[in-house]
Amino acid sequence: MNISQQTTLKSTQSTTLRHVASRSSEALKTILALVFGAYACQLGVAQRSGLNFPPTQGTTDSGTFQPGILTYNYTNSQIAASNGTFNTMRLPINVETANDPASLSKLKGYVDQFAGHYAIICMFDTLQSGEGGHGNGLPNDLNTLAAAWAKINTVFANYSNVHYEIFNEPFGYSKSNPVQYVNDMKAIINTAGLPYAKCILDGMGYADDVNSVASGGWSGDLAYHFYPTYISGTPTQSNYSNTAQAALRSWGQKTWLTEFGANLGYNYTCYDTYDDGSHYWSSDVNALRGLDDALRALRAAGHGVKGVFYWHGWNNSDSYDYWASFNSNGACKVREIEAND
Repeated sequence: MNISQQTTLKSTQSTTLRHVASRSSEALKTILALVFGAYACQLGVAQRSGLNFPPTQGTTDSGTFQPGILTYNYTNSQIAASNGTFNTMRLPINVETANDPASLSKLKGYVDQFAGHYAIICMFDTLQSGEGGHGNGLPNDLNTLAAAWAKINTVFANYSNVHYEIFNEPFGYSKSNPVQYVNDMKAIINTAGLPYAKCILDGMGYADDVNSVASGGWSGDLAYHFYPTYISGTPTQSNYSNTAQAALRSWGQKTWLTEFGANLGYNYTCYDTYDDGSHYWSSDVNALRGLDDALRALRAAGHGVKGVFYWHGWNNSDSYDYWASFNSNGACKVREIEAND
């Protein structure tokens, strides 16, 4: 809040108090609630700046979907150092990892190192026989997922700032039937005994459609993902910005942007140079520029998201690696996005 806003707010409070001095205490509470509520909408709320910590196996595109207990080789010092820039972590997990007490203890240790213990734990699909890539975008078994979530909740139930993203990118469900998806997720939540206040449902498709989930009967928090491939047409900054704003305009205040990413390695200082969309690097540069523009616009309009999480924080030297020195230009834009969401 700047000095002008502070002065205006103090003046408004003073005037309000004089007018209601002779009224009942209930009337006073009502009027003050309206005054402070109006200013809260104008000034926004604190968002979380997040970083994904995928399992350190295979590639960051498909390693998380492999069967078996996932590997996390982050050192305590690496996790602690990340907290200097980011205040929230997102931890992908699968059923077998959730069933392994040692793995849950390791993830708990990571969360414990972040100030305030802010985290989102997200359940990923596990590849079955004959599947590749990201699998089929459907839970393999609802009861098995519920049992895994119950074990996760046993560890993190008392962590008020740890949320549960029930199933990553449910692209196997038909967008024409969001009720089925929402009901399946509710079945997992209810069977596992999870508190609804901690639960987040991904948008349909590749978490790109949060509006359908809301229309399917879900009133809780939502998760949205954003990548360079998530538009049609020319990869201009405005195209990316308009796409993100259209997706989030109605539900931004209930939505966590739990994944966004792009190639960070192009020679554009902080990706702040305008690009007309005609180059081979345009989709990556403009995806980040457009998302930055969209999140600023949404926040200014009172629809700011709850938090933003970059994919990824594994220092494996690929083009999305936030920590790689050759990705410093794009990493600078990531910090701008997360500072202004």
